[in-house]
Amino acid sequence: MNKGRSVRLFLAEGTPTGVVTAEIVNWTGHVLAAPRTKLDVALRREELKRTGIYILFGSPLDTTLPSVYVGEGDDISKRLYSHSIDDKKDFWDRFVAITNKDMNLTKAHVKYLEGRLITLLKTAKKSRVTNRTDPEFDRLPEADISDMEAFLEEIQLVLPVIGVDFFRKAGQKNSKLEDEPRKTSPEFVLYHAKKGINAFASEIDGEFILKAGSTGDLNESISFKNASAERRKQVLASGRAEKIENNRFRLTDDVAFSSPSGAAVFLFGTARNGRTDWLVKGTSQTYADWQSSQLI
Repeated sequence: MNKGRSVRLFLAEGTPTGVVTAEIVNWTGHVLAAPRTKLDVALRREELKRTGIYILFGSPLDTTLPSVYVGEGDDISKRLYSHSIDDKKDFWDRFVAITNKDMNLTKAHVKYLEGRLITLLKTAKKSRVTNRTDPEFDRLPEADISDMEAFLEEIQLVLPVIGVDFFRKAGQKNSKLEDEPRKTSPEFVLYHAKKGINAFASEIDGEFILKAGSTGDLNESISFKNASAERRKQVLASGRAEKIENNRFRLTDDVAFSSPSGAAVFLFGTARNGRTDWLVKGTSQTYADWQSSQLI
């Protein structure tokens, strides 16, 4: 097993819908997240007076993908306030601010982190990046780059804990520092000739990863009007899947799901039981039977 980590969450207003802070034990970073409606409360906190980076995000009605903006500043509170009155950046309804408890992040450091986060966003293809340019972030001494990469690893670890998962590709390690082999299942397959479905997947660290190259059916049942339908639209809009002949689609990148059923529904466009749909490659063993065998 990989070494466990402790994350401290603090509900600053005593409610999960208000200002929330997150810290990893023995990490000098500090994360603050809040809805835009609580910006006035957040701006009164000392953490936002520090040098750091911030992330604005929301889901405009005219796009299926969430829009994300990454910025930096010597005083984050001033930058956040300016964005709150900028009609050109009116898409966001939540924000995250990342600073350092030791207050030793410099302007060069946060410019580096800003550029790296924008690159990660574009690589993950889970959002619409609203930054107009890619900042240059190669002007740090080698030792500082190493420190910032380590700081970035911790950022990538803590953000999904507070529900911000735009930066991580499907199946990506939580940290490059992991020194144990990852827990990976055998490969699963799902085939349906009539619907043109030919898919491959593996379970990695609790996520069910649908592999690039898998094909699915774009036809949708009447009941397919929920979060699953929205997820499919987002994957197509992000370029992680492409439409092909006969009203089918093909994944061009891996896509993560929380369960085998979620992946099966995504492929079929209707309700499915993925625990019986998916078979261990080269056998007739279902996912459900394989999972039961792991408990013995």
